[in-house]
Amino acid sequence: MSDETTPEQLRQHIKDLDAEIAELRRLDGDAQARRGEDGGESEGNVENEELATELTGIAENEAVIDVLVQRRESLETRLRAAE
Repeated sequence: MSDETTPEQLRQHIKDLDAEIAELRRLDGDAQARRGEDGGESEGNVENEELATELTGIAENEAVIDVLVQRRESLETRLRAAE
């Protein structure tokens, strides 16, 4: 984005980020919920490698969400300055 981004473009970028953040939070919630699941057919054992992969995915997802939230805040600041 250049410094010549219009307020409407900034609003659209913010809207897009909101949608992306919401989807990542939904996926993160799903992953968190799966961590606690123990279905009726489950033996109650989770492979260490599978658990590590899920935990890594959750941590990475949270890091991406943090970056997107920071980007959104930056765009909001630019929007306020442009209006």
